[in-house]
Amino acid sequence: MAEQFQVTTDPEMNQTYRTSITSSVLNYKYGPYNRCFSSLDIPLPSYGELDEHAYREGEYALPNDEEEQERMDLLHHIYSLILDGEIHIAPIKTPQRVLDIGTGTGIWASSEVIGNDLSPIQPRWQAFAHLHPGGFFEIQSFTVDIFSDDGSIEKAPYTEQVVSLVQEASAKFGKPMDNLDTWPAAMKEAGFTDVVCKIVKAPSSPWAKDPKQMEIGRFFQAHQVHSVPAYTNVLLSKVLGWSKTEIDILNMHVLRESKNLEVHQYGKLYLIYGRKPL
Repeated sequence: MAEQFQVTTDPEMNQTYRTSITSSVLNYKYGPYNRCFSSLDIPLPSYGELDEHAYREGEYALPNDEEEQERMDLLHHIYSLILDGEIHIAPIKTPQRVLDIGTGTGIWASSEVIGNDLSPIQPRWQAFAHLHPGGFFEIQSFTVDIFSDDGSIEKAPYTEQVVSLVQEASAKFGKPMDNLDTWPAAMKEAGFTDVVCKIVKAPSSPWAKDPKQMEIGRFFQAHQVHSVPAYTNVLLSKVLGWSKTEIDILNMHVLRESKNLEVHQYGKLYLIYGRKPL
């Protein structure tokens, strides 16, 4: 199991290690599907309402509402299953203080943890600059892509299409979602040493025979019910100009394909860490 941490709620510590939350962080906008998102500097579509993150307008295109928080908790459970309950793979022996960037709801916490997410957000943190010498920085993220080793992904053309569209839209939005292969080199360029990149396959539906992989796939399949619309509703409407009806139909086909266990689809989880030199 991961080494146990203690979450601090001491107000003096919070003042020392965090910047104050500005009122702009608490401002949300509404857009498609009555979902909550951060303030995007792309004109809102004419239909529906959506609440958006308030940190740095235009930098985040996923929801920020209760449904999204439930999705993040479900995703945390998937990570936990894959990592056998660990929260990191970096060889941290005596953790003292952890900054969790993109913490979601923060349900995992057990060090002195400072949770940091986009709404509210504490701006200006820079990982390398604020690490103690010898400290570790770890990134964990799934690729926005889908794979199969036996070619069965060809039986899921809508899934392949939505992946391609999200990659296209995110690149146009200025936040490409298909560049995880570049992260290790970027960490080295930033000054990190001993950079390690581990890639783990995770079935996105319960097609695998191995009990653990089947369980991961079962939760991943449930996760897609929330993740597919979360990734498509804004990016496809605001960036690519799709209508609500077009997006709904595409999402319906994708979720239907996710139930086809003849499609042996999986995602790739990237686990990348590096160390600040002593």
